[in-house]
Amino acid sequence: MTWTRRTLGGSGSVTDTPPADGQPNAMLPTALGLGAVAAVLLSLGSAIPVVADAAPGYSSTALLIVLAVLPIVLAAVFALRGRYVTAAGVLAGAAALAPGRAILDLQFLADPSAAARPELYRPEVFAMPGPAAGLWLLLAGHVATLAAGILGVRAIGPRPESEPGGRGLLLTGAFAATVAAVGVMMQPFSTNDAFLPVGSAFEGPGLVLAGCLVLAVALPVTAGLVTSSGTAGLTTGGLVGLAVAAVAVSLPNLVSGLVVDRLSVASGPVVVLVGAVALLVVAVRAHVADRGESASADGERLGEAMPGENEARGDQAGVANLPGVRRLWVATGVLAVLTGVLSLIGALTAQVLIIGDLPGPESPWRWLLFVAGLLTGVLGLAMFVPRLAANMRPALSVCWAGVPLAGTAVLTTAITATELRAAGLTPGPGVLWTAVAIVAAVATACCSVVAGMVERDNEDVAGGDRPGPNLMTPLVAGGILAIGGFGTPSILAPDYVEPALWSNFGTPSWGLLLALITVVGVCLLAPRCRPARAAALLAGATCLAGLRVAEYPLTVGVAGAHPGVGWWLALACAVALLIATAVAARPAKKPTTGRTTASRSRGEDPTRKR
Repeated sequence: MTWTRRTLGGSGSVTDTPPADGQPNAMLPTALGLGAVAAVLLSLGSAIPVVADAAPGYSSTALLIVLAVLPIVLAAVFALRGRYVTAAGVLAGAAALAPGRAILDLQFLADPSAAARPELYRPEVFAMPGPAAGLWLLLAGHVATLAAGILGVRAIGPRPESEPGGRGLLLTGAFAATVAAVGVMMQPFSTNDAFLPVGSAFEGPGLVLAGCLVLAVALPVTAGLVTSSGTAGLTTGGLVGLAVAAVAVSLPNLVSGLVVDRLSVASGPVVVLVGAVALLVVAVRAHVADRGESASADGERLGEAMPGENEARGDQAGVANLPGVRRLWVATGVLAVLTGVLSLIGALTAQVLIIGDLPGPESPWRWLLFVAGLLTGVLGLAMFVPRLAANMRPALSVCWAGVPLAGTAVLTTAITATELRAAGLTPGPGVLWTAVAIVAAVATACCSVVAGMVERDNEDVAGGDRPGPNLMTPLVAGGILAIGGFGTPSILAPDYVEPALWSNFGTPSWGLLLALITVVGVCLLAPRCRPARAAALLAGATCLAGLRVAEYPLTVGVAGAHPGVGWWLALACAVALLIATAVAARPAKKPTTGRTTASRSRGEDPTRKR
């Protein structure tokens, strides 16, 4: 590698920089090598049976091999053309979906008959075959894909901040990925084969649901991060890799619906493919923007900035680039408003249908979901107003958990209906809306946390005010009461046992656990924050505890219901957190030093420099 020596401005300092045409970082060849290994492993896993003495539903080997090698081929093409950051971005984008795909493949280990993956295995008899070598090769391939993506991100290194695509790329990229995330949760294909039952993600086994949720969260989060990275090559490559990985998830299901007997095409994979195509369009826009800014670009050098940029940005040149805080406020607001709209639709549409598409029993918790979605949506609208965004964002970072808290309770109705399918009850359209609302809420939280990181980077946190010591008493009380308020049933009724954390653990218990972790985390974090931010965090925690309290008056349809111990503890928790919110808004008084007092007694100005 050749290096040139340049002088920074007129300071006389000299720095070593790579040539303008760019050179590959030492980690990039290793990342490309791991990507090639992943392609080989995934190809072999597609060609070898994943379960013993079984075969796929159609000749899918060629298709699966093409999908397996496509990411590394694209990355190699970009690298050979000297676009090393773009090549690393392709690896990173493809790796974002590797954990979710690995979880989906684990279903072959738990129960192959419930995997609904005819491109790899189509059951023909009621049996429980054991795993074969192909499954282990697929899992190893996903691990290698993830490792290649991690090394690709590390190869990019710190980058100088720029705005290759502006706000439009961030919004369109996040929207396209959200569309694909919705398709992931939908039914992959339709079937009348008794050996191949299939439904939406929430009608499948636990591993399928977990894998789909991981994929649905990874899509918008990854798209938002790469489009707001400030590096055009990473935006282009990341979106291309993400789109290719989404196609690898959905295209086999679409082909299965077209060519396999007694199967037909469903809308799920079509929606994913539409989102993937939209991601590619956004990637092309980022590439065009990059070409238009090539005169001032740094040639995609890995881990280095042009000397002039280092001089202009000072200490920030060595800091990993993060998107501008206002762009992140807007992205957080978009996701929060989307979460609110989806929650309202999920609360107002049927969760259960009877034969003939007639509305079935309504979920008792639908109005709780309505209130949680409305709260998240209102806070999201505040993110579009710069004067409000800084104060509202910490509250939004907490209140998003209200949607999973209520949504998991609402989904219980549909899950029960699935178990009673013989009685003519089937899940309704509200299931999909509620599930996507939960995914959007998690994406909102991730974007809000990143925005908070950028806010802290833009502030001088040294020597800032902190809440006073009186905050600790209501905080400790609120945290302890939250454990009981979210962990024990809040509603008691004859012939009804509410799911909780410490007893009758069920689907709503996951929402309770998430809300409890969020509230306890706020209690631990608030003393370390500045007064305004601590007050906003505690206000959000108060709203979350208030949602738990609101379960009793908002829950309809439970005969003979009355408040339980959890309800009273949640009420006390909300009161304690409300007191903590008021106390946190007042900063601690700074003690007067003896030297200052002595200076004042002598008539000296304590602020005058000696």
